[in-house]
Formats: sequence, structure tokens, C-alpha cells
Amino acid sequence: MAFRRATKALAVTALAGALALGAAGTASAAPVADLTGKGCPDEYFNGYGDGQFQQFLAYTYTAGNGQRYGHYLVYWVNWSGTTYQGSADYRCY
Repeated sequence: MAFRRATKALAVTALAGALALGAAGTASAAPVADLTGKGCPDEYFNGYGDGQFQQFLAYTYTAGNGQRYGHYLVYWVNWSGTTYQGSADYRCY
């Protein structure tokens, strides 16, 4: 009986550790490439750690200051799948 309890405790501890690592392993603190000055490409990929950021141009617009900007959808892709990271706007020139 003690062996089963110890095995179950070990499995729960391993699962909790994997979940914590998975949460810490997301790209929230990783650097997304700044596309300012790159001419607003349709897509841009930059590798980081065990995966890569993928940025896709959703649309461009001209701001009140007359500058052209691109609005990008940002995704983090690695072995565990694809995660939407939000959006970003970069000046196109």
C-alpha cells in the first residue's frame, strides 16, 4: 500500500513539474523580432529556444502622422503546439 501511495505521489509531482515547466516554457518573456524598418513583410519567422515566433501581416494603415504601419498577428510555435501571443504594430519603411 505504501508503494502505491509513493508511486502516486511521484506521478503527481512529475505532472506538476511538467505543467510548471510548460507554463514557464511559453514564449511570454522571449524576444519577438521587431519588424520596424523591415518594409512590412507578409510574414516573418524568428527562432527562439525550442521554437519560433511567427508573425503574419493582417493589414497596413496610415496613422495620423502620415507614417505607414503594419498590424501583425503573433504566434509561438514549438513541439507542444501553436499559441497565439497577441498582436503588434510596426512602422513600415
